[in-house]
Amino acid sequence: MSLFRFELRKLLLNKKTLLLLLCLFVLYSVVGLTSTMFLIGGNDSYRAYEESAAGWEGPFDSEKAAEAEKIYQEVSARYGTDARMIARSVKDQPEIILAVNYHTYAEQVEEYWNGTPPESAEEPYGIALLQGKIAELESQGKQNTYDYRELSAALERLEELGEPEFANILLWENLFNNWGEHMMQFLLFVPLTFVIAPVFAVERSSGMDNLILSSRNGRRKIVTAKLLSVLAASTVVAALYLAATFLFGFLPHGSFHGWDAAIQSVPTYARSMFPWKVWQLAAVGAAWLIFTSAVYSLLICLISSRMKSQMGTAGVSLAILFVNVGLAAMGDTVTQRLGALVDFGLANVTLMKEVFGGYKGFNVFGMCVNYPVMAVFVLIFFAALAVLGIYWGQKGRTVA
Repeated sequence: MSLFRFELRKLLLNKKTLLLLLCLFVLYSVVGLTSTMFLIGGNDSYRAYEESAAGWEGPFDSEKAAEAEKIYQEVSARYGTDARMIARSVKDQPEIILAVNYHTYAEQVEEYWNGTPPESAEEPYGIALLQGKIAELESQGKQNTYDYRELSAALERLEELGEPEFANILLWENLFNNWGEHMMQFLLFVPLTFVIAPVFAVERSSGMDNLILSSRNGRRKIVTAKLLSVLAASTVVAALYLAATFLFGFLPHGSFHGWDAAIQSVPTYARSMFPWKVWQLAAVGAAWLIFTSAVYSLLICLISSRMKSQMGTAGVSLAILFVNVGLAAMGDTVTQRLGALVDFGLANVTLMKEVFGGYKGFNVFGMCVNYPVMAVFVLIFFAALAVLGIYWGQKGRTVA
């Protein structure tokens, strides 16, 4: 335990890193605050939106949908079709924001029943589309195939969830954008890289690691203490990001309305097959961010154990991150060819919207295993390889 405290002080509890953490907290607070301010105007505007939305919440209403469609067509002709851009342009007009959000909800209901276009590269979704594909496979006598089982399972889940309902989840949607977009990877993973990079590299650059690893404490104890300090540091940085963006995302309006709505009410998670409430998704998303940050930190730790420079470690780690983000940002044609390389790369597997925002299954020995389960196994596998690589790499560095 004393070794762990010593390594944690070196890595995290020093003046330089504590100052960095303070700056990060301020930055994350500003991100949470400004993202909410850009979403809707002052507190009066949000209160007006909240009161108006209360009368629109619930099952689909065709009259409200027609009214929302009319308003949407008028504002989209002026500001474009991007819902976020419209919201920012009319953030002091809550009635227009409500109409735009209900228009988006009406599209989700349409998609729930009729599904994505047959030629779409996305995973099949929608009652009618799934039923049609299942009937096609049945006519071909393919009831025992993997595709048939996957489509049947998706249809069953979709019918159990039922038609989406409209809810006021404006602030929660903003929170999930902060936690589930690529911006998060730059705001969280880039600083995390510089926090973790010195763990081995500083001692290797000075040649002190040979002496330290040969001390009476033993190589295994010292490496274990370093790994534990890395996990603790990554948890602190991730928790700092989660706490600041959550607190300052809700603080301006002081409302948690929509916390018990189904996650299908959130446009980004409209296709999710998980029967969760919004607060459950927030809890899962926070845990996922802490978990993936820990895995990424172990990969940085492995790189640090092989490099003789802190900046070299940071450079290689960031290059890996940016390459993954670049691959994920490419068009559908490229990402489909790369397949699992993109699905389980850092850019996608660390984003909660990618992992929990839809339904994606993988054929594992004839069984359909969903994306989150596969992602957990893959991340644990890479984390285990990183830890073994660190121990193995340090084995030959002791002085006889």
